[in-house]
Amino acid sequence: MSTTAEAVENDADLDPREFDSEEFQHNPFDIYRRLRDHHPVYHDRFHNRWILSRYWDIDGAFQDSEGYDRAVYKPDGPYEFGTRHVFGPNILEYGNSSEHRRLRNIIAGQFIGQKLKDFLPMIDKISQEVIAKFFDAGEVEIVSQFSSQVPVRVVSNMLGLPREDEDMFVEWYHLLIAGLGFGSEHMEKALQARNDMWDYIDPMIRERTKNPGEDLMSRICVAELDGTRMSIEEVKGFIALLLAAGGDTTDKAIANMWYHMLYTRPDQLLEVIEEPALWDNVFTEMMRFDPVVHIQPRHTTREIPIHGHVIPERAQVILYLGAGNRDERVFADPDTFDVHRTDLHMGRENRSGRYKDGKPGHLGFGIGQHFCMGYALARQESAIACNRLMEAVKNVRPKFADHPGITSPSIDSGGFRAPEELWMEFDRK
Repeated sequence: MSTTAEAVENDADLDPREFDSEEFQHNPFDIYRRLRDHHPVYHDRFHNRWILSRYWDIDGAFQDSEGYDRAVYKPDGPYEFGTRHVFGPNILEYGNSSEHRRLRNIIAGQFIGQKLKDFLPMIDKISQEVIAKFFDAGEVEIVSQFSSQVPVRVVSNMLGLPREDEDMFVEWYHLLIAGLGFGSEHMEKALQARNDMWDYIDPMIRERTKNPGEDLMSRICVAELDGTRMSIEEVKGFIALLLAAGGDTTDKAIANMWYHMLYTRPDQLLEVIEEPALWDNVFTEMMRFDPVVHIQPRHTTREIPIHGHVIPERAQVILYLGAGNRDERVFADPDTFDVHRTDLHMGRENRSGRYKDGKPGHLGFGIGQHFCMGYALARQESAIACNRLMEAVKNVRPKFADHPGITSPSIDSGGFRAPEELWMEFDRK
């Protein structure tokens, strides 16, 4: 066998235990390429799952909500709703059911259009307040002092919670996130934080149901579809989900944007400084190149024939968004971060994943029935926060020449990836 043939054979050989390795947690992209090239439909018997890694296969799974269900429980099995998730009863647990559609239709409109525009001045104000806390230091640890502070405080204010209690919500937020797959001790603390938060907001929910204001909590409490509202328990579960999941993904998005500007493309950072509108492109390309969420789980409701395989009914399927976003069959030079990319839809995302410019979008928000409801809020928060920071400082540079890079404590605990720490120095304007 020739050396080239041996290399191809070795490249095609994939041990499922590689998914559990530290190397994969830090840099999954080589395995992603091997999956796309040699195993576009990979039966991982070690973890009892199937993996899809090519862009259009993942797009097809998102579009086929009848064949690929999002529910986190078996529809015909015993399940006590809201007991197995750190957020409590929430929209994620309903999968593709009519209940999911009911809840989504009740609340989705709160995060787009004029209702979102009403919150933009507040996002601007919160961003400036957070920046003011580290402005005099001439340096900032972006993760702990900036990216993890802005989103959760924005959500807290959108909900109309007392500003003096913001720090308490930041603490609950960190405990809830730690409960997403990082061991039983963290889960216990997360559940306690969730219950403490529920005790805190319960009287607010009841009061705002009777006497609603203009805040998001009031809007959620009184929003109706065909004359029905969310129950109090559903409102609590959604607020926990919004605080933790909504805050965490935007938190990590901002951190990932700054990592790639400081370490991957400092040349393009100079362009972004000169043309602040490019922060929108930075967000979009980050969501393709190294998105916050790299995987989405599904289970099949019927047999799925694909690429010569048949995925059986009731199989777990993992959609590797991070792999699809770097599919050479879709994007030219996919391993290059480029805010001027011409083969990616750079504008606002939509639920269909189909755009008038004919270009493919990133997979980071999903597509179809389970498209992220907070997509527009995440984009606005990220762009506004980064713009306000650049308006306040100049000569931004990494504090350290080297950085360990973006990672995930455990990519299969949810697939969230972000730098754990990111120091930046700057001069004050």
